[in-house]
Amino acid sequence: MTSPPALGTGATAALVFALGFGVALAGDACHVASGTTHYRWESVPVLWRSALWFPFLVAGSVLATAWAAQRSPRPRARARSRPDAVLGAAAVLALYALTAALRGQPTTVSVVLTAAIAAGVWAWWDPSPRAFVFGGAAAVVGPLAEIGLVELGAARYAGDTDGLFGVAPWLPCLYFAAGAVASGVWEAIGSNPGAARGPARSG
Repeated sequence: MTSPPALGTGATAALVFALGFGVALAGDACHVASGTTHYRWESVPVLWRSALWFPFLVAGSVLATAWAAQRSPRPRARARSRPDAVLGAAAVLALYALTAALRGQPTTVSVVLTAAIAAGVWAWWDPSPRAFVFGGAAAVVGPLAEIGLVELGAARYAGDTDGLFGVAPWLPCLYFAAGAVASGVWEAIGSNPGAARGPARSG
């Protein structure tokens, strides 16, 4: 059976954006439903349970991370295919939903659990320095952005979940997993699926 062809830049970007958009929308719905987060700008339109700007912001960040990572000279440790990209997104979404269920749990429990799962996602998806660096960058930039949004009054975390400068202490772990997966999703979606099973290349 002939494998589907590799995708062009525009199609790859659109699919990466759509994947990030879907994960953000579904994961954020879990946070809002559990009362973990609450949007405060009532004049902003809502999509499902999210303020309209949120899934676009996250999807844009995923796309930017994926695009930057595929231009990195650092090699991958493991090549991935299009079905793998769906599994990677599902793993991040599962962690996203889990953090909603952790509301009210002691900080030690929630951080240790989410950190262990995030490390496992990285080790399964692509245990390379490249994925670790992009995951680490996301673990810093993502929470800082959310802290800024809280300070602006756009959203807030529940009082039992806002121990990290107004956001959840487990938030860096969630962003780390998302950044690690995003670092390889451009190649996974845009490449020929048959070729993606071969050794990873540094170029």
